[in-house]
Amino acid sequence: MSNRFVELAFVMTVAALAGCQSAPSPQRTADGAQSPITQAQLIEVDDTTLAQFEEALTAMQAQRYTEAEKLLKGLTVRNPQLSGPWANLGAVYAALGDDAAAVAAYKQAITVNPDNCAAYTELGVLSRRSGDFLSAEANYLACVSRVPNFREAYLNLGILYELYLGRLDDALNAYQTYQALSDAPDRRVAGWVSDLERRLAGNES
Repeated sequence: MSNRFVELAFVMTVAALAGCQSAPSPQRTADGAQSPITQAQLIEVDDTTLAQFEEALTAMQAQRYTEAEKLLKGLTVRNPQLSGPWANLGAVYAALGDDAAAVAAYKQAITVNPDNCAAYTELGVLSRRSGDFLSAEANYLACVSRVPNFREAYLNLGILYELYLGRLDDALNAYQTYQALSDAPDRRVAGWVSDLERRLAGNES
């Protein structure tokens, strides 16, 4: 069970300015997936903006957070309609340990693009870390209500339900949905599913 204590975390590989970013990779499970792109999220940007965004991502990946923060803040001022820079700014603040600033940036990303599921999911992670489990659940559910195939939210829901809320049936359903949405089943999650099925069967006997 100890392997399940590592929750979803940003890995600084966000790829789209409009907020349809690569989902963060769970440290304990599979690699990231693309959030679906709707027509409303396709926003044209000039080459300079794109270059600055890519420069910020490079700085994030190299853990040069002060540099990344400066670049991303500039992008949010010049392009407030873009959700991606706000979400990445949240990731920078989270990496620096400033959870309050991270929450504010993620919420702004959602205000700009209500379908930014990565921002919802990261808000859920921050809520879970602070012990606000119901808020964490609300953020994960807000994500999947808007983008039902955003699989990482289901993984986090499973972790939350199993380890923090004791809702084993819901945890099993969440893990199974995560597996169904994956290109290939995650063997570790498959083990958690089997474990939960045994535990639930034991409870019924």
